[in-house]
Amino acid sequence: MQNLFKELTCHLKIQTNFHLMMAYSPKLNLVEYVIHLIRQKVLHHADHKVNLEEFENKIKDCCKKQKIIDKEQIINILEHIETLVPKL
Repeated sequence: MQNLFKELTCHLKIQTNFHLMMAYSPKLNLVEYVIHLIRQKVLHHADHKVNLEEFENKIKDCCKKQKIIDKEQIINILEHIETLVPKL
C-alpha cells in the first residue's frame, strides 16, 4: 500500500511519513472524540425513562442545531493525537 501511494503521488511535492501503528485505536480517531462530546451533551444526566427513539431525536437535534465541535477544538484534538503517535 505504501508503494502504491508513493507511485501515485511521486509527481507531487508532498513529504509523507508512515507510522506503523495498531489496526485501530479510539485514542487516534477524531470521530471518537466527537462521539464522546455528543454523549456528554445529550446522554449524560438523561432521564432513564426516555426511550431509544427520543434519544435518537435528541442526538439528531444536537447535531443539526448546535455546533458540537469548533475549529479550535479540532486543532487541539489533532495536536493531542499527534503526541500519541510514536516517533520513529
